[in-house]
Amino acid sequence: MDGTVYKQLLPSGRIVWRFEITTGKDENGKPLRIRKGGFARKGDAEDEKNKVLRQLAQGQVVKAAPKTFADLMQEWFREHAERHCQPKTVERYRELVAYALPHIGAVQVGALSPLLLERLFNQLKDSGGHNRKTKAPRPLSAKTVRNIASVVHSALDAAVRWRLLTVNPLDACDLPKVRKVEAKALDQDQTAWFIDATRGTWLYPYLWVDAATGCRRGELLALTWSDLTLDSAPAFVTISKSLSQTRAGLQVKPTKTEQPRTLSLPATAVQALREHREQQQDTRRMFGPDYRADLDLVFCTPEGDYLKPDSVTAKVCLVARKLGMPGVSLHTLRHSHGSQLLSKGVPLPTVSKRLGHSSVRVTAEVYSHALAADEIAAADIWDQSVGAAVTKVREQAKQ
Repeated sequence: MDGTVYKQLLPSGRIVWRFEITTGKDENGKPLRIRKGGFARKGDAEDEKNKVLRQLAQGQVVKAAPKTFADLMQEWFREHAERHCQPKTVERYRELVAYALPHIGAVQVGALSPLLLERLFNQLKDSGGHNRKTKAPRPLSAKTVRNIASVVHSALDAAVRWRLLTVNPLDACDLPKVRKVEAKALDQDQTAWFIDATRGTWLYPYLWVDAATGCRRGELLALTWSDLTLDSAPAFVTISKSLSQTRAGLQVKPTKTEQPRTLSLPATAVQALREHREQQQDTRRMFGPDYRADLDLVFCTPEGDYLKPDSVTAKVCLVARKLGMPGVSLHTLRHSHGSQLLSKGVPLPTVSKRLGHSSVRVTAEVYSHALAADEIAAADIWDQSVGAAVTKVREQAKQ
């Protein structure tokens, strides 16, 4: 890697000297080069070239700064997302950015204006998606557009930190508004009916623990028997890891908050787990040395290996549709757990801890709604207090 020095004829007719150094190739095989020109003498260009070569040898210069939006995103994924985010999150970010790249990938970073970006997001909202069968354009949801904007905003923030931009142009954009839809929550009877419909299947103990703890899907699929204390009262479960499904395969990672939490288990869930443990021991004996005893998983395939999270979700949704409960999913049971506890007066910090939220504020925002029965009860309580007071005032006025 020596670099080259050469003449350049400017439109004005003046001759200057330039240098070029090839530093390698990008992930697509395209050469990466550092170029600089405008030198009046060949010796000046040689000196600057040698200076850059020394910096390269010392690791002070890696490559030229990204010029286009596509270059910036590539740099942001390499220097930020892949270092600070989980693989599954990075995959989702790449999927979102793919919507924007065909439209503004070739635009120079410095030319990314609020107007250009706002036009992009409006275009994506109107016709950014496509029908899977006909490939015809279709609108993207406002939520998806805002998710795309969120990733782009993070990359542009990085560009500001890297001194490629002075301000983030997306800060001035008006994004599509998302219509807030309350998550579905089951009441106690619906929850019990849904779980009981899976009795006799491997889903039964899983759904009991899911509904009784509000744990995330991956947290339960990474659960091991050593995480449980079932033979003492009260029984507990420790949640410290989660199973993630990525294109590269299954991966065990820390929980979303990276903080373990210990939860008490109700007697119904304990009984379901004890029965499940006995059945699993029979399966272990049947498979013998072929059983994955090293994983020690609570919920697993017959041979003791990890269950695929997406397959578990699909199975639960299938059960819900057969029961005439479309829209009910694993997340519905988690959401119902929080709603039911708050409905019974369990303090918000306790519910927040059980759900593994990063803060009580997150729990308060998610559960700002109330179940239908709670809404009716609120009206009755108000009527009993204020309504009684009104009646008392009227009676006093008659006297």
